Amino acid sequence: MADLSAKVDKDNTNNNRTHFISTGAAPEQLCKYDDVLQYLNISSEKAPALHTIPKENWEELLKVEIQFMLISILSVTEKLQTVTVYFLVTMKWKNVFVTWNPQDFCNISKLVLPVDTFWSPYIIIYEQVDEEKSLSRPFPSITHNGIVSKTQQQQVTITCRLEMRQFPFDTQTCNMSISSFMNSGIDIILLSSQTTEEVNKQSQLHHLTNGEWKFMNINIIQHTESLEEEEFAVITYEISMKRRPILYVLNLIFPTCALYLLDMTILFSASSFGDKISFQLSLIIGESVLALILKDILPTSSDDPPIIVMFFIGVFVLMIMGVLETCLLMQLKKKPLHPFLKAMKLLRCHEQARTTSRNLLSKQGDSLTEMAMRQEERRDSNPLGKGNIELPMLTGRINEEGQRIGTQAELQEYESALEKMFFCSHLLLSLLFIIIIIVQWSG
Repeated sequence: MADLSAKVDKDNTNNNRTHFISTGAAPEQLCKYDDVLQYLNISSEKAPALHTIPKENWEELLKVEIQFMLISILSVTEKLQTVTVYFLVTMKWKNVFVTWNPQDFCNISKLVLPVDTFWSPYIIIYEQVDEEKSLSRPFPSITHNGIVSKTQQQQVTITCRLEMRQFPFDTQTCNMSISSFMNSGIDIILLSSQTTEEVNKQSQLHHLTNGEWKFMNINIIQHTESLEEEEFAVITYEISMKRRPILYVLNLIFPTCALYLLDMTILFSASSFGDKISFQLSLIIGESVLALILKDILPTSSDDPPIIVMFFIGVFVLMIMGVLETCLLMQLKKKPLHPFLKAMKLLRCHEQARTTSRNLLSKQGDSLTEMAMRQEERRDSNPLGKGNIELPMLTGRINEEGQRIGTQAELQEYESALEKMFFCSHLLLSLLFIIIIIVQWSG
């Protein structure tokens, strides 16, 4: 029996050594998280102090510190004026009813519990337009001195006033205001635990997407809002983002410029007027297709139309002007003695017309002049005057031919001058229009 008692005492000593905690606790103590829960009475169904605002005096102001980190800009819908973002928000506050001495529980200084275990602030986002999507169930952590921390991932669609005038070279700023309408400013106050530099640094470091929108910066504004004679603390995050325009330049602006260059080329080419008009109308139809694509992107109503809309309208007007110029030249070709040309012809000096006729006669009527001179010599040598009838006929033919050639040359000169005038005016209007658009976009 003595040997058996000695053996039992030896086994108990070994077990005590096994349960010995090197952190200073008693050798006989075996700690569990449940011990802390039992001590805090969290496991009990009747713990009203854990589900109300943790204040020993109701007149005290509970400070809730908020940390914000933008993870991704998921989408921007211009027609609906909405932006979908994915972010992390961390809230910290002190619960004076949930404290313990770590040395009493083997130096356990932190617990992680479900969110429904004790009170937590309920926050909303002013600009939110859809149901909040929490991507994970938050599990707050609580330290031995009562500091509670809750981190939650959220995907939220917010409304934003998108200024589309500079599209697609635009920069947008959207606000996301966080507040707690369940508790007024006399109960809790929301404070940002980050500076603007810190929130920008963390958001830039953890930003995941590299899509159409480039995240620029975040500005933090803390203020109060009044509602029904109560004031509520609000933290507003101004998120600035810039559009990457390369996709719209390649799909909209570059094809439009290419179509207009083709229109300018065919307008002043040597093709027939019918072919020109057919080709120009085909280009206008192609431009209409691009305009329909743009229509599906931009909002249906706007006080200040985007510059790209004015760009499309200007190109349409210039292309239609090209069709009208081609029709005008074709009409002048069919009816060369248009009243406009007649008026220009009457204004010409008669002396210039005579000079032109003499020059034409000297170039093209040398042979006829020689024949006339021979006939004149025959008439002078012939006493009977047999060549007197043929000479006036030849002179009349020479004058008619000279007038006809002079009229055709004058008409060709008018048409060439008119085409040059159209070309110069069209080119000047195009350059002026392009300069105005570039200045507007760069501004």
